[in-house]
Amino acid sequence: MECISFSTEVLVLGAGAAGLVAAIEAAQSGAKVLVVSKMGPQDTNCTISAWGGFTYAPESRVHELFRQVVETSGYLANQRLVEVFAHRAPKVAQYLADFGVALDVLDEADKKNQLGIVKLRGKGRTTGLALTTRLRARAEELGAKFLDRVMVSSLVTEDGRIAGVVGVDLADGKLLSISTKAMVLATGGGACLYGRTDNPAGATADGIAMAYEAGAELVDLECVSFQFPANRLDGLFAVKNAPDEGLLRFGGAHYYLGGLRIDERARTNIDGMYAAGETTGGVFGAARLGGAALADAVVFGAMAGKETAIIAMERQTNGLSRAHVERERRRMEKMLASKGTPAPEATERLRAAMWRYAGTMKTRQTLEQAGRELDALEPLRGDVRAANPAQLRDALEFLNLLTVARLIVAASLLREESRGCFWRLDFPKPDNANWARNIHMWQSGGKAQVAVRQSVMSRLTPPTQPRIGAGCFPYLPPTEP
Repeated sequence: MECISFSTEVLVLGAGAAGLVAAIEAAQSGAKVLVVSKMGPQDTNCTISAWGGFTYAPESRVHELFRQVVETSGYLANQRLVEVFAHRAPKVAQYLADFGVALDVLDEADKKNQLGIVKLRGKGRTTGLALTTRLRARAEELGAKFLDRVMVSSLVTEDGRIAGVVGVDLADGKLLSISTKAMVLATGGGACLYGRTDNPAGATADGIAMAYEAGAELVDLECVSFQFPANRLDGLFAVKNAPDEGLLRFGGAHYYLGGLRIDERARTNIDGMYAAGETTGGVFGAARLGGAALADAVVFGAMAGKETAIIAMERQTNGLSRAHVERERRRMEKMLASKGTPAPEATERLRAAMWRYAGTMKTRQTLEQAGRELDALEPLRGDVRAANPAQLRDALEFLNLLTVARLIVAASLLREESRGCFWRLDFPKPDNANWARNIHMWQSGGKAQVAVRQSVMSRLTPPTQPRIGAGCFPYLPPTEP
């Protein structure tokens, strides 16, 4: 495989709302920016497929928005991150309008439970594409460059600092080595891990898996939002012998609430690597309000872009080590030469197992069975087949999903309660005494590490009784007029 080398100051992985906003802010701050995406500009990602709703609050209701996000999260949200979100979300509308994004402001204060919160929405289901098209155009106007349909296969760190990535051009199979001073990870979530989902193809947790393997700390990975009929939720918790065949036909994975742990400046624990959007965890805990995902992507995408531009002014770019590039070359060539299981077949086996045993109907018994199913798939790590360069994407997505599946199952076994969108049918009630805590996961020396830590409750404490529900939660009644 021929290898082509690139160098940039700020590397952005992902071209949804979070990645595009990060690119705009970094370029606007004077940095040389390169955006890499496995998708093409017209391909459907989660931003494009969204209806374009943005949670918003007037400046006078920032504290109310903060309370609603925290309480909806089941008190698992990092309240320092929620402070940032609540204070910046009111500015999202004007921020996007300044870039020429056409949005309608729908005043929903008179609707039940909206209470002064408004949503921003465009015209129909084309809103998402209109949003990404305009944001990309603005990034290009500012000098940002784009590499489309490039599948990143690994993140490279040197001495604890992000150094770049290795990937493959899906059109011609050429290996790409990209060195950078700083990076924004905005690759989205992984709802396609489950056999039923409303997400478009490509939501495969790539960034989460690669960051974990590079040493990044993850949080709340067990918290996945599932769409499920509200009138059947009680019936779900009445199931005695999960999985119930009838109920497996309902619902689907919608949104990853967990992901990379970030701080108030969108920094991860890897020096020089920032993250934003659905790739991250900590902002929403166990459940989120409707429309909050896109607002979160803009808020933390903008912050990550500004922060990485500052780093880019201070650091030097070094080329990636030849050893790492060669290791990735051998891995890609092995997949292309393999006579083993085709990647799509392996992925379907994985998705079926995760939906059946680790989806809406989780118990210790089903999760342990999920673990056995994953064990059976583990040998495919070294023998999954890609028939051509384009299928390398399928193979790498399978490997990323398998990595994250193991983490989700392990974290789900640990959390012995139900809270927000996390459901354990054998522990159907919230347990604030033991589980107002976050599960943190990372890798050190090739071994998985886990820690359970008290949730960051900087303002609102003690926890109220958490809600249990599906999908995006409605707003709460106000505590003030």
